[in-house]
Amino acid sequence: MMIVFLLLAVSQQFLQMQPIQDSIRSGDFRGIKPICQERLSVNLEEPLTIKGYFYRDQFAEELDSGFSRVTAENIEWSSIQVEANIAVQSMNLVLKDRFSGRKFYYKLIFFMSKEKEWKLYYLRGLRI
Repeated sequence: MMIVFLLLAVSQQFLQMQPIQDSIRSGDFRGIKPICQERLSVNLEEPLTIKGYFYRDQFAEELDSGFSRVTAENIEWSSIQVEANIAVQSMNLVLKDRFSGRKFYYKLIFFMSKEKEWKLYYLRGLRI
């Protein structure tokens, strides 16, 4: 029975990440504010290059700015690991520079914790 509850929790986690996927597709990151802790840490490599601690409103603005130069051509959730109150989920992206047309591969890794509900507390981005 515990396995069923864990699988339901994992399914819900993927559903909660829908705002991030929608934001990446649209380039508008206001929709991810509700799933972020009040303050979170970010470390994204080039070309997004966002680093530091941000309040969720500022974080959404930084992502808007960082993603303004690129479009996501492909989005694929690649892995998830869930424990009692900590989860790590990763997403692979194919991003295209709007100006040069160059494509590159990028991985976003979302670190979340759960009190009442899952909240993002750290985002790591790697160019692969």
